[in-house]
Amino acid sequence: MISLFRSAAFSYPKIDSKQNEDSILVAKKVNDGFILAVADGVGSYEGAYHASSNTIEYLNKLKSFDFSDGETLFSELKDSLRKITTNNENYKNAATTLTLAYLNKDKLYIAHIGDCRLYVLIDNKLQCLTKDHTQHQKFLDEKIYTKKELKELDGGNIITSAISEKFLRKYDFFSISLSDLVQNDGKLSLFLMSDGAHHYWEERPRFSINTMKNILRFSNSLSNRILNKGLIDDSSFVGAEFIVAEKI
Repeated sequence: MISLFRSAAFSYPKIDSKQNEDSILVAKKVNDGFILAVADGVGSYEGAYHASSNTIEYLNKLKSFDFSDGETLFSELKDSLRKITTNNENYKNAATTLTLAYLNKDKLYIAHIGDCRLYVLIDNKLQCLTKDHTQHQKFLDEKIYTKKELKELDGGNIITSAISEKFLRKYDFFSISLSDLVQNDGKLSLFLMSDGAHHYWEERPRFSINTMKNILRFSNSLSNRILNKGLIDDSSFVGAEFIVAEKI
């Protein structure tokens, strides 16, 4: 059995006067598990907010999570976007990224497309479980540049894959046994961030041990860091701590 211990979330627009194109789903009970997600509308296309909010709305309405592979899930998400393109021709190119976590007593399921990130707490440090679908990540995978060299290049946030009504490019869908993730105290902590949030996290990926072990403190500290440094993009965070009844 798995239960939600505590959760936290925030979502800020880059500019107060403009629409926040991020959409979030805080930890929610679905059947015998929990779902949480972050979606970031692709800002280069009109309808970015509607794309991300439509995707989160679809997930929020799920009565069960019985997807055995990503094909069915992402096909349904793609079909769902047709609702907004049918009603408004200007939104025909609307697209969104998505990073989703669903966990039950046995496994953590991850659905991912784009450049939001999912982290898990392991030994008081965050371990990233997703890989960005960006031009920079492609350069790293193909060993064209090193991480140090990429820091001097522009275009780090150029998305190479997203959910769109017109097309559906590369996505990731996989599962991890909870036995590989649950800590000695029987807890499992998940951290979802849009690119505006993980940009500042990765600049200095650490807080005190007490902060790392408390999702509420972590959320508050990350929020303060982002606001103090100045938002470079819409910035969203969804975190949750779960208790597994018996350490697996």
